[in-house]
Amino acid sequence: MDISKKLPEAEFDVMVALWSSKTYPVNTAYLMENVGKAKGWKAPTLISFLTRLEDRGFIHSEKRGKERYYFVDAVKTDYVRGITVDFLNKYHGGSFVKMLDLLYGNNTLPNDELDEMLKWLQEQY
Repeated sequence: MDISKKLPEAEFDVMVALWSSKTYPVNTAYLMENVGKAKGWKAPTLISFLTRLEDRGFIHSEKRGKERYYFVDAVKTDYVRGITVDFLNKYHGGSFVKMLDLLYGNNTLPNDELDEMLKWLQEQY
């Protein structure tokens, strides 16, 4: 499984619903209720996304009677870390400081977030 590759938005939305579930495994009906309806998807569309996620190794499923149940194999923090590092490398030459400079240079990063980041850095070192 290569979880460093960025998922298409629709597949990411399915993963968010899976990661957010309070109980496992979840069935197709649960996913239709929690993501499919909001996106206006029909069941075959959702099933297509689930098949792709399973092919990529993000999830696996098993059939129990007439229902198919889905289990999460990819840890959300691992996925987010991977795509964040890829983003940082691709767009900012791997420099967190360059990324922050770009964000703060346009005053798009609020001062309270900067204060929070400085506090976090001080606690780390």
